[in-house]
Amino acid sequence: MSETSCTTAPDLHLAYNNLAACCFLLKCIHRGQIFPSQFELLLAQPRSSTIILRIGLQQWPIMVTNHSFGDGWDDFCEHNSIKRHDTILLRHAGGLMFDVIHFSELQTQVYMPWTAPLPNLLQTSYSTLQDTRQHHVASSMHPDLCQNLSESVCFYQNFHSATPNTLQIPRFVDHFINRERTPTLLIKTGHRTTQIGVKHGRLQRNWRTFILDHQLQHNEVLVFIPESETVFTVLIFDDTGVEKIFPWYHTFNGYSDA
Repeated sequence: MSETSCTTAPDLHLAYNNLAACCFLLKCIHRGQIFPSQFELLLAQPRSSTIILRIGLQQWPIMVTNHSFGDGWDDFCEHNSIKRHDTILLRHAGGLMFDVIHFSELQTQVYMPWTAPLPNLLQTSYSTLQDTRQHHVASSMHPDLCQNLSESVCFYQNFHSATPNTLQIPRFVDHFINRERTPTLLIKTGHRTTQIGVKHGRLQRNWRTFILDHQLQHNEVLVFIPESETVFTVLIFDDTGVEKIFPWYHTFNGYSDA
């Protein structure tokens, strides 16, 4: 019997297939870094715009042109030790500013001296933005989520269709997630929560139900962001790096410069 629950959200009447995604996952190739075409839905001028990438206390302006990152991208990678084949998660915070989580090729989060928890979007004031255009954006990550850096660890894992009933937990998180310390995890995707059992280094009980509910396909990526030691928000990305959106995901307003 599944332990999945779903609560009603105020904006579930919106057409989710028409909403812009809020989060994106990029495999880094450095020079000429490309991004999903849906990313441009958040840009006022798709062919040439400047965005801000933010990691904790530091910000970097990046020129976006011809469907790729241009001036400022190499400087951003150098200062944050981002290497080829690393992965970064971008969350739109409004005003063409994106919060970043950086993962190494080994799937572990990379911390710099200026790394800080993801900020609460609801505490961000947009009153100083002039002539803005408003978008409805959707994500499994609710606007008031703050990443917990003390009691757990952020990680990602690819889904393999050859093992559809379980998900392997990366070895570097064994200290945080194991049968003795965390026999069950509360997995949150938008307004839906699922209790997942942990056994032998894998997510097992109720995992099959989670897969069917979220229509997981081979090699899609799941990003686990801790809210506490046993509670994780999970974002699911397709093979293009765009977050998959479901009717029970959160919706909120993002802003782009007009």
